[in-house]
Amino acid sequence: MSRLILKHLKGNTYYFPSLTNVGLFHQNSEAILIDSGNDKDAARQILNAIEENGWSLKMIINTHSNADHIGGNAYLQGKTSCKIAATRAEAAFIQDPILEPSLLYGGFPHRDIKNKFLLAQPSTVTTIIPSSGEIPDTGLRSFSLPGHFVDMIGIYTPDRVFFIGDCVFPQNIIEKYHLFFLYDIKAQLKTLETLKKMEADIFVPGHGGPVRSTDHLVLINTRKIREIVDRILDICSRAVSENELVNELCNFYHLNMDPNQNVLVSSTVRSYLSYMLEENMLEYTFSGSNMLWKKRH
Repeated sequence: MSRLILKHLKGNTYYFPSLTNVGLFHQNSEAILIDSGNDKDAARQILNAIEENGWSLKMIINTHSNADHIGGNAYLQGKTSCKIAATRAEAAFIQDPILEPSLLYGGFPHRDIKNKFLLAQPSTVTTIIPSSGEIPDTGLRSFSLPGHFVDMIGIYTPDRVFFIGDCVFPQNIIEKYHLFFLYDIKAQLKTLETLKKMEADIFVPGHGGPVRSTDHLVLINTRKIREIVDRILDICSRAVSENELVNELCNFYHLNMDPNQNVLVSSTVRSYLSYMLEENMLEYTFSGSNMLWKKRH
């Protein structure tokens, strides 16, 4: 992996640009991380940078429990005995990471999805924090940003820097994957509306560079969700199975499947189906044991 370099944002707030960004806020000689990177290699570089600055690692706050955001937890906690903070729901996945590929797969995960991209090493959550509220003894504040995962949060620093996790994705990821992973479509749309009202000097998404405004990111993420809803409605003008729907969507967006992508896309399509059923856009019937989805008239 490429070398991680600590970049100053504002005041006492920094970040490590990477495929998955890692935030850092320091109080005097102590550092607090916002997420921990993809893996042990990233964590080792992060710890080296912290020590080079004469700081000690006090805590990791995880915005959510996806493996690319908690991949460095175990290494960093093992080396420093730092605290780890997360919301109650996300803490369960951090301590028992097998839950992530299990949730995505909908059963016991097979060996080819038990890799570092979907299955981090376990670490111990020492501090359960609220989805929204002050985080004790840190000077930081959490904000609820559900949708991408079960109980994702953003972290706001006293320097008016807002780390927003994966509540938006940059254009290059949207154009590459289209069906980017979402757990709860209705909650995601609400989070996007909430994000438009949030004020900060700098917003740092989990993927992509910092921005002064999230307006464009909110717009392109919302448009893609609405586009996929419309595409599903078009496909479901006739009764189709979930597998048929996934196949047609992947063909339409020219998506190349591997085990990781397959489980992420399939899980996301099921989330769209749940949302569209609740919104009375779709209905289902059974043909024998086969569940078929159809546009509701």
